[in-house]
Amino acid sequence: MTGDRSHPPITMQPRRFFILVQDFSVGGGGQVPRGSLLSQVGEPPSPDCPFWAKLLDTEAMVQVPARVARELSKEQARMLQAVTNGDERLELFRQEGFLGRRGALRLGDRVRVQITSASGEKVRGVLRYRGPMGDSKEQAGVIFGVELVGSAAGKGFTDGSFRGQKFFSCRENCGVFVPVSRIEPEEGSECRPLMAPRGSRRACTRLQLAAGDPLKSPPLVVGDRVFFKMGDSAPTGTVVFCDYLPKKEMTGVFVGIFLDQPVGSWDGKFKDQSLCHLPSPEYGILLPIARVHKEKADEGSKALSDDSSLGLLNDLPSPSSIRYPPRPEWESPHGSPSSLLAGGTEEQREGEEEEGEEEELTLPPLEINSMVEVHDPPIYGVIRWTGKLPDVRETIAGLELEEPLPSGCTDGIYRGMRYFQCPPGKALFVKLRHCRPDARFGVPQAPENPVLRCNSLAFRVYASERVPEDTPPGLGEEGGQRLIGWKKGIQGHCNSCYLDATLFCMFAFSSVLDSLLLRPADKNDGASYEETRDLLRTEIVNPLRKHGYVCATKVMSLRRVLEAAGHSPGFTSEEKDPEEFLTLLFRVLKVEPLFKIRSVDKDPQGCIFYQIFMEGSAGGAGRGVPTVQQLLEGSLAAGDLKFTEAPSCLILQMPRNGKDYKAFATILPSLELDLTDLLEDTPRECSICQALALSECPQCFGDPSLGAGSTHQYCAICCQQVHRHRARHSHRPRALRLPPELEHLPPPPGPLPRQTMQLYAALCIHTSHYVAFARHGPRRGQWLFFDSMADRQGGQNGFNIPRVTPCPEVADYLEMSPEELQVLDPKSLPPCARRLLCDAYMCLYHSPTLGLYK
Repeated sequence: MTGDRSHPPITMQPRRFFILVQDFSVGGGGQVPRGSLLSQVGEPPSPDCPFWAKLLDTEAMVQVPARVARELSKEQARMLQAVTNGDERLELFRQEGFLGRRGALRLGDRVRVQITSASGEKVRGVLRYRGPMGDSKEQAGVIFGVELVGSAAGKGFTDGSFRGQKFFSCRENCGVFVPVSRIEPEEGSECRPLMAPRGSRRACTRLQLAAGDPLKSPPLVVGDRVFFKMGDSAPTGTVVFCDYLPKKEMTGVFVGIFLDQPVGSWDGKFKDQSLCHLPSPEYGILLPIARVHKEKADEGSKALSDDSSLGLLNDLPSPSSIRYPPRPEWESPHGSPSSLLAGGTEEQREGEEEEGEEEELTLPPLEINSMVEVHDPPIYGVIRWTGKLPDVRETIAGLELEEPLPSGCTDGIYRGMRYFQCPPGKALFVKLRHCRPDARFGVPQAPENPVLRCNSLAFRVYASERVPEDTPPGLGEEGGQRLIGWKKGIQGHCNSCYLDATLFCMFAFSSVLDSLLLRPADKNDGASYEETRDLLRTEIVNPLRKHGYVCATKVMSLRRVLEAAGHSPGFTSEEKDPEEFLTLLFRVLKVEPLFKIRSVDKDPQGCIFYQIFMEGSAGGAGRGVPTVQQLLEGSLAAGDLKFTEAPSCLILQMPRNGKDYKAFATILPSLELDLTDLLEDTPRECSICQALALSECPQCFGDPSLGAGSTHQYCAICCQQVHRHRARHSHRPRALRLPPELEHLPPPPGPLPRQTMQLYAALCIHTSHYVAFARHGPRRGQWLFFDSMADRQGGQNGFNIPRVTPCPEVADYLEMSPEELQVLDPKSLPPCARRLLCDAYMCLYHSPTLGLYK
């Protein structure tokens, strides 16, 4: 099937991907089925305008109605591309968090797979490969290669090869290749050790103090000379076994040692299965690999000071002032895999292993600001950063230690790159799985479900009042003081920052969107309409304006209602985008679009917000610092679009792709937005003589000799003169549509009135966290900065503390010209000014006069 190719697409970078949520017809009577995957090849689509895209399955070009497509990340598209059935693709896309959890799988993670599409059972395995299986479009999707383990071993169909190419190694018929629809992470696997690849000989690694590479360690293999710590001594021996225990892969790798001295108690067997031969039990011991150290000729027992939990230099001393309390019962002896099978009878060891494995899963997950310990005896610190380092596959934690160490630590820098800031000598980078909760503070609380925990009882200290009476926004100094301080604004909870910041922008200091709160219910409204409207008005907007604070429980109630009414999973717990929230809120409340926009001779399209897109250097903003005015004019000119009438509220989304890609490093939000030349059927001035314009020329927009990046319209005389130039003979000016009465009136005595709007709020994003700026009065310095998660009380089961702070300094930068901003280094700007100029996601404009009657 092919689509209509009459409109030449324009290639854009970066590429965007979409999935069709319903069928649609194309020229020639063909139909594109739902579940089809698309890659966009034109400008970023407007919410309500068709766009050109390529079908990944057939490579045909089609023009797609925006209403039938939903955007995907590149990773999501590649995973779904390997699923051949369109309905199955769409079902996977709609399942809450499905693709996110599969996309987070790493090599070595434990998974469950469905060996064939006909089998309903999922069996255990270990992820060994993820990626395409070839270069053709049929093989371009992400396929998961899995090694089957346990009772599923031998039920596969490959040794890791496909069509003669080796993708991973495993025993014959112990491997499978499956699409994303037939794999899932094993429950609880994130807390367990990772499995090493199977082979004739295993390469087993541990985290070791090594100056050469602080986060990698040499392998252990059969025949290596090793030692381990036993009380005050360091027995030595030779590795005779290094592998997973039979049917106990989840406990990690164990090492069997043939001891030099008779201090052991292991006979080389596990549950009556022989693992190796030993002359007598006194010369054998079986230990977790974390407790075993490789012997070096020049090091000897000195390496005992090295611990598998540390990630920097050798011989890290412990601060003498740190006291080492006894381990609480929740951690010892079963809280760490290193204690498993360390001694006692075989039955005791087996019981300890199973009990330890179970108890390990009850420990709370660690997060930023968790108090932890590493090493033994312990060194204490606080997690300040978690993430990936370029040369390490596992998740790394950056710790700020309680006391500085004399060597081996930094101030938050790892290999020349800063990851967090702390005093010198206190930053230590370790693998996250080697951190354990600080034992000095007793048994930590088990993590609670954050959605269920967000109730009036748990949040009683942070409760906010219901305000039934309509409350206008407070402006000026009094209105600003009402919201300034800690525990002000909207309290964040469970990935709600996108919603908190958007609501603050919309309602804190402007009533232009109060129509959402006031429309009476009619017979066509469902039961959820009044609930949503009253909840938003009496529990969120009115309390914010009257008392300056809204509790997270109120916002969670709104999230629950929106999730149920809009049939949109994830609104109570997942991170969403502001445009998703706005679209769903307007749909549930059945609010009229904020404005209408259309191309020449096309029907108008109602919109809630406008996504600015860039075509080349549209808007004259190809270099330097663009203004929002330039970007809007360039985007509308590129799409040949006009507003049908002046809006009272205009929400503009900046030209960026999600959280990461930005078209411009810095954007200057225009304090005043002039829409006069962007409206149809509106009197406009000639760009040259300021007389009444009768025509406009789209081709003149990009003409550098006329001032590229601005709209050009002309009176009859100026239009003739401008287009006499040989470079403009190909231009096609077109007549403006004006009210008939204007054509017979004399020229106006003065300048024509301009339709302008004022910037009243801005939504910004940095590292997946949304914050807001809002103007609370007409004076130049009356700006506030809002963060719903500015601080936190408690850990995993704690509470976010919102904060609103004055930021009058941003006015100085908003009043600068683009040329003045261009010469400034963004790193030198004050923090608030830098966030507003460099991280803008949406700018909100209003016309207070139009808002009175529209």
